[in-house]
Amino acid sequence: MNPNVLTAAISAGATMLTAIVALLLNSRGFTLLDKRIDDLRSDTNRRLERIETDLKEFFKVHAEHDERIQRLEDGPR
Repeated sequence: MNPNVLTAAISAGATMLTAIVALLLNSRGFTLLDKRIDDLRSDTNRRLERIETDLKEFFKVHAEHDERIQRLEDGPR
């Protein structure tokens, strides 16, 4: 067998083996990273839901105040 072909095959095999080992060793890190991203998404969704609830309450109170102010302005004349 040609030594250049053998060198190329060994080099390609070693590169593949290194990549596979690196993926296996880092799979736990990838899993933890994925979990952190999911946690961040759920935290963001909870915060957005809270903001939406707060805004609804704010506009409800605002409407009540508008009604009260209107009644005061329309009061006895």
